[in-house]
Amino acid sequence: MILTKKEAVVIEMIRKRLTRKDIARKLVISIYEVDNIVSRLVERSAIQRSEFGRGECKVLLDAYEINDNSEQLFKSKKGIEVLIPEKYEEYIRNQYGVIPRREIAKQLNLNKVTLNQMIMQLGLGGKEMVQINK
Repeated sequence: MILTKKEAVVIEMIRKRLTRKDIARKLVISIYEVDNIVSRLVERSAIQRSEFGRGECKVLLDAYEINDNSEQLFKSKKGIEVLIPEKYEEYIRNQYGVIPRREIAKQLNLNKVTLNQMIMQLGLGGKEMVQINK
């Protein structure tokens, strides 16, 4: 079976029994994107969801190939992408969940919509508030 780089990394993280939230953090993507990758892998019979419904998966593949050029094929259709300077990224990661988004936007001299887009691109956005530790 031929997998994309992200799919191969997700499979190895599932093999190590990492949660979807941990996978999203390590890959700096949203949990939603991890769920899409997991769903694709289930459809392709690369992994199997747990019968107990705890979000756990079992890897069914022993060997696979990685297609280096395949990342473009599976890029999700995103709206506008914002360029995030390193200093902004560091500040957002350190302050997200600690102070309100409105205050973060004010400190970075951004509007809240732009900040929210950056947060989503960094994989921090979602229904739950996640505090990132250094």
